[in-house]
Amino acid sequence: MGKGSKTRARAAKLAKKAELAGLPGLAPVTRREKDGRVRRSTKPGYERTEADVALRARCRQMGWPTRPEDMARARAQSLECDAGRVLHLLCAPDEVGRLWGTFAGLCRAEASYARHYLGIRLHAKTARIEMMRERFEISGDDDLDLRSEEEKARTAVNRWMEWRGHIGHLDRWQEASIWGAVREQTALIRDGAATAEGRIYVRALTKLADVVERR
Repeated sequence: MGKGSKTRARAAKLAKKAELAGLPGLAPVTRREKDGRVRRSTKPGYERTEADVALRARCRQMGWPTRPEDMARARAQSLECDAGRVLHLLCAPDEVGRLWGTFAGLCRAEASYARHYLGIRLHAKTARIEMMRERFEISGDDDLDLRSEEEKARTAVNRWMEWRGHIGHLDRWQEASIWGAVREQTALIRDGAATAEGRIYVRALTKLADVVERR
């Protein structure tokens, strides 16, 4: 049992004794942050959701405070893996978006090529959720992919070859660094700070992003 749990248990025990003795209970205490603001968890109607807990954990992981603006920043998809988190440690916010867009585009192209041309999935399948059968309708402005599997495979191959061409402009050590990040085979962050490999990866990804933008 943690310190907080012991404190709450002791408070509940004292409140029970006071109730049995006919004494009035203690008034609720409004807890405040260091700057004097009322702590969110003590505000009326506050409910800590699973998403809120996850965002707070991300903030702690990145060494950020848990202010509303930081909680909003913690929703970034780039914080889901070390390849994105190291960008936040070393780059300005605008540069993070540019580099993450390049990294995510490379990952999507590889996954599409593997699925539509090689017939394999790079990520494990998750459990299927059974749903009640309902009437399925579409409207005329729905964006549906009506291409055949052959057309999808051809597009995936062309896109993948395009990315291979971009990567061909990098030095071998830069290419190896990026693939190490894609395969999650390289330690990019250690003890909350970017490693030497992480800094090399960011420099390599910066060059790749420049190549993509020029072509």
